[in-house]
Amino acid sequence: MIPSIAERKIHQVLTRKISFQSFEQWLYEDNVLESSNPDLYLELISFDYSSEDIFKDYYDSFARHVHFHKFEADRIKEYLYSIINKDENCGNAICAMYELYCDGYGFLGRLGIIYGLYLVDYETSESNHNIENILDKLYPEIIEDAKNALSWLAEGKIVFIRQDNGYGVFEYEDFRSEAEVLQGQA
Repeated sequence: MIPSIAERKIHQVLTRKISFQSFEQWLYEDNVLESSNPDLYLELISFDYSSEDIFKDYYDSFARHVHFHKFEADRIKEYLYSIINKDENCGNAICAMYELYCDGYGFLGRLGIIYGLYLVDYETSESNHNIENILDKLYPEIIEDAKNALSWLAEGKIVFIRQDNGYGVFEYEDFRSEAEVLQGQA
């Protein structure tokens, strides 16, 4: 069994949130893995962490220890926070809502169809409008819809349950009330 902190660290390496070298440093400084799973610890310390280029050779060895569905809600929450805070990545986050909805995440219907599709259509058009002007048209209404989706994830009303289907999409359980389901529809 792999401790959750170790699984999270491995996931962070796989998704490039931390560097290969930072992971190595954590591995030697925190003894949680060494004490709970000595075989995995020995396997991981045997890798050459000297270059990020080598990482691709180890990807599969790392990935077999991660249940990616456990981190899908976190990934979506990052997008939602970006939308709510209207940070420099909010345009990409809004487009991601459309992509995630199209991939099968029906609970993102309102965010995907009303806002995401609008932005995707704009980006594929030959319009000369400034992206900031387009984003301004989506705000502040989009914030409430993003907060709704965020609360469903935070409250465990949307729970990812299985590994992806090969296309980066995970099965999930939907425990929302009928009213909440309607809130999420376009």
